[in-house]
Amino acid sequence: MTVVTTALGGLLAESTLSNELDNSLYGMNNYPVWTTFNGFKPSNDASYINNAGTWKTFAYWRHYSPLYNDGYGSYIGNQLLDRVELANTDDRGDHELLPFYSGSEPRVLKIYGAESLFTYNWGPQNNNADRGNGTTGEFTNQNNTRIIGNTGTSQSGNYITGAIGTGTSMYNTSLWSRYDWTQIVDIPDSATTVKFGAQIKVSADDKLKTYNFAGIYCAEDNYTTNTRVVNYFRVKANSAPYSLATGTLSSSASPYNWSGLTTSGATDGSNNLKIFTPASTVANELASLNQNDYEEFEKVEYTFTPQSGTNRKMSFNLFFAESAFYLAYAAGNNTGGFQVFDPFVEFS
Repeated sequence: MTVVTTALGGLLAESTLSNELDNSLYGMNNYPVWTTFNGFKPSNDASYINNAGTWKTFAYWRHYSPLYNDGYGSYIGNQLLDRVELANTDDRGDHELLPFYSGSEPRVLKIYGAESLFTYNWGPQNNNADRGNGTTGEFTNQNNTRIIGNTGTSQSGNYITGAIGTGTSMYNTSLWSRYDWTQIVDIPDSATTVKFGAQIKVSADDKLKTYNFAGIYCAEDNYTTNTRVVNYFRVKANSAPYSLATGTLSSSASPYNWSGLTTSGATDGSNNLKIFTPASTVANELASLNQNDYEEFEKVEYTFTPQSGTNRKMSFNLFFAESAFYLAYAAGNNTGGFQVFDPFVEFS
């Protein structure tokens, strides 16, 4: 891992010169907030500039969240920060919060959870941990979106604990809702290795709550078997008292782990990407990082071997995973924030 901020007051350098992602620097003067359609896709990404507010997105990026906050609108939790690190008297580098229409310069993306926005007001659309349990594979009906995107392992070895489907089962520290920024990437037929990463930071004054985590995952789908293979790293609180479901998961646990936007790139008439809930999930955790080691930006990168075949696609996803317990309790506390600069994918 390489420290990329060389001095306070410095400028973050780009992560790589061979990035397969588009608009990795968020430099097209778009600033989506609060809510948008899952998988909203502009008709022409290259001309999608100068858009801010609700029902917007980033050019080339697609948002996904199972948390509905405005009818069929899904929750967005993000801010954009200046790439220039400011020098402070306490020797901690910060990046200034940018307003709407702040220009087309490269920017830092900060993502966070929803707890502070839903204080003691858990909505009826989101209060059932088993929501969407009758659907696997690709679909477009938003009502079938799983509210639970990740599960842990309990001491008894069960993937999902509590009384699923009772409406109170969200009060559970082994369940998470997950919010993604997604980009679909073609895997070259010749590629045998995928390298991915970003420059990441968790500020000392904005640490992730104990049961929240964040990171990057890459997903590959098989639509014959409705299988999703995920390779990911995550950043977590120090001594976090849980472990995630990893490896080849059981048929009962698979649909509750790593659902999100499809990797097929297919769109429906509303120009939205489809949603995918796996019937079978393989989850490979490449790293579990302590947030205390990332109070300043550092570049992290990991590699994996993609699934064999031709005409392959994968999704690259920046994510924030919020504890279902925090959402259900809705104490109104800050969730912590995950900062990302210039995420990247390379093939070899």
